[in-house]
Amino acid sequence: MNNELLNSLLVNVIASIVGVFIGALAAFAADRWQTRRRKRQRALTLLRTLIQELSENHETLRSVKPAYQQTPWGKSFYVSTMAWETALAGGDLAEILGYELTDLLSAQYGWLVRIRYYVDLLTRLWFAPQEIAGYEDIQRGFRQAIVAAMDKALAGHEHLMHHIREERHAD
Repeated sequence: MNNELLNSLLVNVIASIVGVFIGALAAFAADRWQTRRRKRQRALTLLRTLIQELSENHETLRSVKPAYQQTPWGKSFYVSTMAWETALAGGDLAEILGYELTDLLSAQYGWLVRIRYYVDLLTRLWFAPQEIAGYEDIQRGFRQAIVAAMDKALAGHEHLMHHIREERHAD
């Protein structure tokens, strides 16, 4: 009888340990699934806002580029990077969107920031006295830098949008 009680106790202990182990594995798997789902939802939300911002910037660049090619003063406009800056604030953008897409986005936004910088400098030059030595050369240099950065940003836009569309439809 003592042997029977020991066997019964051993079976119950083993069954309890196996049950706890299986329950822990199931909880771990459910947690990982939930984490992946939250990450995917965040990626889709980020991509939606980035697509909107990039598309608006693209249209803006297309509409103002002729003014920089045909006039010495260009045209005032605004390039938005708010969605990008918000996306970067979390510090885990590459983990959410992937390193390749984050690199492409960084390059594209790098051109947009460069454009904004040179437009700001050119705008400041508009208010400077035209008697400054080399005023027209400075103005021409800023315009050339703006047009060159616009060319890079416009050229990279379609490739980036294609990559984003692929990312949105992955999984």
